[in-house]
Amino acid sequence: MTVTQTPLLPRIAFVAACLFFAFFGGFVTSHFEVFPHSLFAPGLDQAAQLVRGQPVHHQRPGRYDFSGVIAYGRDGKTLPADQVDEGEGCVLLTSFWPDYDGRPGIRLVDRRGRTLHHWDVDLDAIWPEPPYDDGAEAFYGTEHYLHGSYLFENGDVLFNVEFLGLVRMNPRGEVVWRLDRHTHHSVARTEDGNFWVCEMRWITDQKDALTRFYGLEVPFAEDRVLKVSADGEVLQEVSVLELLCGTELRSMLFQGGVGSPTRSRDPLHLNDVEELPRALAADFPTLAAGDLVVSLFQPNLVMVFDPATREVKWSQSTPLIHQHDPDFRPGGWISVFNNNSDETPTGIVNGGSQLLAYQPHSGAQRGLYPERLDASLQGALRGDPLAPSGHERRFYTPVGGKAQQLSNGHWLITEAVTGRVFEVDERGHTVWEWCQERCANGVDVSEVLEGTWYPYSREQIAAWPRD
Repeated sequence: MTVTQTPLLPRIAFVAACLFFAFFGGFVTSHFEVFPHSLFAPGLDQAAQLVRGQPVHHQRPGRYDFSGVIAYGRDGKTLPADQVDEGEGCVLLTSFWPDYDGRPGIRLVDRRGRTLHHWDVDLDAIWPEPPYDDGAEAFYGTEHYLHGSYLFENGDVLFNVEFLGLVRMNPRGEVVWRLDRHTHHSVARTEDGNFWVCEMRWITDQKDALTRFYGLEVPFAEDRVLKVSADGEVLQEVSVLELLCGTELRSMLFQGGVGSPTRSRDPLHLNDVEELPRALAADFPTLAAGDLVVSLFQPNLVMVFDPATREVKWSQSTPLIHQHDPDFRPGGWISVFNNNSDETPTGIVNGGSQLLAYQPHSGAQRGLYPERLDASLQGALRGDPLAPSGHERRFYTPVGGKAQQLSNGHWLITEAVTGRVFEVDERGHTVWEWCQERCANGVDVSEVLEGTWYPYSREQIAAWPRD
């Protein structure tokens, strides 16, 4: 029998062609984020960070090519540093800081990006011994970070160390008190000077689960809200998971499949709670002062309920995807930071993150940003290569995020995973932005989970006691 051999050169050419088209296809898929990029990008991103030894949730490859502050005039042109209006007030930032060995801390910066005060947080000093032995570490892991915060006029700062506890620290960096509860995410002050915070309890008793949370299998996180005094006393607590299980909204717990490890262990992922103040109550005819609005990440749900009667008065889930930070606004509106997550690095499938507003008594809904931009700038933010972008940047964070409306009508927006906080004017144009500096590896940037404006002056801050 005669065996005919295929010439070597054509075989080499065939393999080379396959490699070329594989490389070319991968480049196109990655660069333009077209299918099947969304299927592989999250896993590849996390794998790369694990190889570098970086915690996956807190550091990601930097998206922007600057750090510090850039400000813009009404004409959109960049202002020289010495022409940036210092103005009044300052911005509080929670992040991991390169000048603090990449550890968590809080910085207070002015409009020029200068640090006015800082609180370096040594978690080992605050909790020399683990405060819990309930098995919850299997859920929240060992990478504790700072999330919600509130800055007092005297320079004290109240903040959540995610799932570890609530801490009040003075301007010298000394702990005033700590609350050993699994608090997490937001810290929101009430009119009476107390605070609403999120809390988690780790449920391992199947009998308890069957009684209060029928259909959920242990272990899982029970999300709750706590009302805490400025002195650290727990005044009131409500189980949001138990409340939801007693309403028709209960079915939303199972939309993603009860067998999913994430959904079964973390059915709600509560990420914000805020109270309707008396000053705005008249604008909400179907609600009352003291009602609470909460954001539930997993079922993509925002709802308002009475913490005394447990009555759910309003809820909204469309078109929300992993939303954060609902706020009561004048005119009967509730603003919502809609992450609009789509599992791509820049949100190219769903068009990026957005600010939305809902009016519970009328059912009205409207976009706040970037919908208010003109068509060309909207196209630029959504990645249209033909749109004149100027200095506007794509706005997208799949997790985290915060939006604060300022007294002049502007919005201060925290784009968490990019390490960026930026301000847009009444037209939706960016007038100021700050970005975290790169980590020691020169590639990654630490997320910023809190960017909040406070009206405190430089003189007031300078008078706070130092080390």
